[in-house]
Amino acid sequence: MDKTKNKKHFRIRPMIIVLLGFLAVMLAGAFLLSLPISNTNGKWLNFPDAAFWAMNGVCGTGLVVTSTALSFTGFGQAILLLLIQFGGLGFMTIATLVFIIIRKKITLKDRVAIQEALGQDEIKGIVRLVRNIIIMTLVIEVVGAALLTPFFCIPNGAIGVWQALFNSVSAFCNAGFDVMGTPENPYASLIDYNHSYGILLIICVIAILGAFGFPVINDILKSKFHWKRYRFHTKVVLIMTASLMTFGALFFLTSEFNSAAYAGLNGGEKLLNSIFQSVTASSTAGFSAVDQTALSQTGKVFSCVLMFIGASPCSTGGGIKTTTFAVLLLMGIAGLRGKEEISVGMHSISIKNGLKAVAVVMLALILILCGACIISATMSDVPIGDIFFDTISAFTTAGLSMGTMNNNAMSVTGLFVLDIVMFIGRLGPLSLGLMIANQNKSGLKFPTSNIMIG
Repeated sequence: MDKTKNKKHFRIRPMIIVLLGFLAVMLAGAFLLSLPISNTNGKWLNFPDAAFWAMNGVCGTGLVVTSTALSFTGFGQAILLLLIQFGGLGFMTIATLVFIIIRKKITLKDRVAIQEALGQDEIKGIVRLVRNIIIMTLVIEVVGAALLTPFFCIPNGAIGVWQALFNSVSAFCNAGFDVMGTPENPYASLIDYNHSYGILLIICVIAILGAFGFPVINDILKSKFHWKRYRFHTKVVLIMTASLMTFGALFFLTSEFNSAAYAGLNGGEKLLNSIFQSVTASSTAGFSAVDQTALSQTGKVFSCVLMFIGASPCSTGGGIKTTTFAVLLLMGIAGLRGKEEISVGMHSISIKNGLKAVAVVMLALILILCGACIISATMSDVPIGDIFFDTISAFTTAGLSMGTMNNNAMSVTGLFVLDIVMFIGRLGPLSLGLMIANQNKSGLKFPTSNIMIG
């Protein structure tokens, strides 16, 4: 009996397996990126910087301390791309792919871990979903790379093929990494291509697909694009994503029309870059088509709002998620109308989901505030607004930046804090909270008491 109890006591939770898997890949990636063969200067990269790069890759963040194109050799860039791909698919998805290839039996414990990692309600069909995820990812990234290739090859030659592939994978994984930097403009991202309708619109489509989430894309394909057959979750994601991106594009067009960020652009190009800025912030894709530091203060604040809301659950993007924001809005409306239930249309949302949404936002705000304050203490000469922008970007794994880290300007302490912030953001604050907190499963209820609100 004692041995049985001990086995139960030391059983590893599925989410801890995912967490340990991410950390193991990050450490392996840090070692490979630190090798002289990975760096253009032919020297070892110090481990804190290598770990920061690897964490960025695994989390799909794209906050860089030096130029990706100028710092890493082809080998180093390939390692970074593999980390980005791993982060986009997730540890359990990659592990399942390996099990399928070597024909290892996928146990019930494995399936439960996959279920939790993908946020699914039931375990039935979970392996088939993983297969679909891998196929969808490869198809979208390959098609995206093929469409981008002519736009990069014509001005840049053969290297344009690699640039197209790298940017396609980075866009779908909403990572924001690029290999477009030059000695004249090390942190160029897509600024040199902000006149190109082809490149920016293709990147937008790829990033939006990544932001939808695998279950949503799978549901759309299964339902054959028939709106009435979509799950309620799919409808909420599509409505919220379209609303946020449309409103964001109109907002940026208005607030930045005469700003320094849009200098030299004609009317059509300003609309194009407004759409791109809205998509790259709300999907947490992290590509820059305009100089983020040249945005108006209003534009910077709104970019933070879009990044904070972020993409959708089980997607390659970050943030508190569109569905969380939707539930909070519905809770607010229900509260103002004096209702005791959260409902929309013919659907009712459980109070438990509402409390989870509140918990996600509360934990996210605490993490961002604490992280920004600690970093600010180590970088007193940097405006606190820029630090908050980059901290929000780290938590939401967006990668947009005010340049606080360029040329290794940030301290080791600051990099370590950002590592923690972006890792928790990628894993999800609620997932971490559920692993740590003791959940009440007794079913015991206490008498209701009133407290004044407002």
